[in-house]
Parts: sequence; structure tokens; C-alpha cells
Amino acid sequence: MENRINQVMELADGRKYVVLKQAIYKGDNYFVAIRTTDNEEDVTDEFVVFQEVDYNGQKSVKKIKDPNLVSLICKYVGLLEE
Repeated sequence: MENRINQVMELADGRKYVVLKQAIYKGDNYFVAIRTTDNEEDVTDEFVVFQEVDYNGQKSVKKIKDPNLVSLICKYVGLLEE
């Protein structure tokens, strides 16, 4: 697993996110990230939890939409209290 904390991830649609936390949970790699402006000089109020997936042999990410899993991952990395 590559450490991506404090790195900028750019998605295929051009949106950019800074990885704040990273964790392995049940064998899967997750990233808690915040969206940046296009010039990467500021952040927005959009927080996202991504799961790393293998897409045709390439690493990609998908946004986690299940609020229970999002909450669990945020607690797991210490962003939320139990």
C-alpha cells in the first residue's frame, strides 16, 4: 500500500482531493479526503471517503455512499468519536 496522506489525487473528471487519512479496513484501502480548488491553493467543504479498487489492472477509487461505512471509516481513523 502506497502512503497517500497529504498527496493530491486527481480524478478522471478533473476534481482534486487532498488525502487527510488513509486506512486498511477488512483488507480494503480507504482514503478520507477533502476537495481542493482547481489550482490546489485552497480547500472546499466537501469531504469524501474513497475506497481503492482495481479497475482492469489499474488502481482507481470509488466514492463510498453508504453513510454507515463512511462513519465507521471516519471513526477508525480517529476523525469521529465512538
